[in-house]
Amino acid sequence: MKELSIFEFINQCVTNSSALICGNGFSMNFDDDFGNIYDRLYASHKELVHNSEYEVKSNKKFTKKCLDNYKGVIQHLRNISESNLHKVFADGLIFAESIKNNKQLIDDLRKKGYITELVFGISQIDIVNQMCDVGMKKGIRYVNIEFWTILIYFYFAIKKLSPQYYSFPSNNLFLTVVNTGDRSKILLISDEDDIYQSILFNGFSTYYRLLFSIAIFSKGKALELNKLENIANLDIEKIKDFLMMFGSLISLNYDKIMENIAGTSVEHFHGQFIRNKEYVYYQSLGLNYDKGYISFSDLMLGDYFTFKTLLPVINNLSRGGINKDSLRFSDKMDNLIKNNSINNVVIFGMNIENDQHVLRNLMLGFYNARQQAPHIIYCYFTNEEKESFKQQFDAVITFSKEVSEYACNIDVSFIKTQDLLKEYFYKS
Repeated sequence: MKELSIFEFINQCVTNSSALICGNGFSMNFDDDFGNIYDRLYASHKELVHNSEYEVKSNKKFTKKCLDNYKGVIQHLRNISESNLHKVFADGLIFAESIKNNKQLIDDLRKKGYITELVFGISQIDIVNQMCDVGMKKGIRYVNIEFWTILIYFYFAIKKLSPQYYSFPSNNLFLTVVNTGDRSKILLISDEDDIYQSILFNGFSTYYRLLFSIAIFSKGKALELNKLENIANLDIEKIKDFLMMFGSLISLNYDKIMENIAGTSVEHFHGQFIRNKEYVYYQSLGLNYDKGYISFSDLMLGDYFTFKTLLPVINNLSRGGINKDSLRFSDKMDNLIKNNSINNVVIFGMNIENDQHVLRNLMLGFYNARQQAPHIIYCYFTNEEKESFKQQFDAVITFSKEVSEYACNIDVSFIKTQDLLKEYFYKS
């Protein structure tokens, strides 16, 4: 693993078949709103109440369960104050602490299979621990927005476990809203031990997806360059030159900043804002704003275990008919690398936290395409990000012997994000 200079970086990108994968760190350069999501939660809540749309088109039981649970949450939160909306998440952190600090509870959840360790060493309780560590040190505004859904999982896991030695925190707004979102007792899956239907069809899960989608959309900034507040400080032509070094552009974001600058197509691996109504798993989520309707239906938003692993599989199985065709993340990666003979991938603005699947599927994509000399360049903003990437790179290599040996031999380089920003983003 070596550090690259700007010259070495450019040479590596232009002399190979290169792809660029961008995370939220890319979009944050254009407007602070993409980094300050929590600052707009209350305004987004009001937009949700007055201008959002949630529709379900399925059989009677499916439709009733989804709508009853969602309507229950909306009725409960409709007139909530700004301070109490933030208290919902502050109370979520209190719930997380009550789990983290109860060793017997964690042990019993693990014994019953409610805490499972992924092949690269991450479990549900690790996400809770990260939430607690960040929340206690910096505050809830710094907690990864995609982590909150893991607490919905633990609420139902603990209810199933029903331990006599544990009591849920009292007068807890987070738990109250999750419980309100579970008012429909219709079982869509006959297995009463299954908790995932309680999570996926919980009214607060739907509210959460709409709330944060609206906050990220930021009144159209996600689609329109002229609305971005930092645009005057950036050199758009140089940024375009940077993007055009790559034969393939991949975004983990929902916005259209990359394609608006490059003037070319971008693959959105986690979904994207669409101006037409779409149905995914028989549900349509969207917003009416001053320039029309925006769909959030196919956005991958939430924790790794349920919303980035299980739900995409369900979406893929339910595609066709009214539902949008949804390829799995792994299929998207395999197709892109194979069809474009990609052997060099730059990862820009992506914190590996909650996105280990990107790295893992990238390794598999290289292997499946039989690339002989694959290369990954990771752009890091802090040394902590660099070290975390190194650790996760090793941790996700848990394939068969042959594939693991291949992955271990992938060439990895690093470059400071600040160097690229100075060279390509900021005006001279």
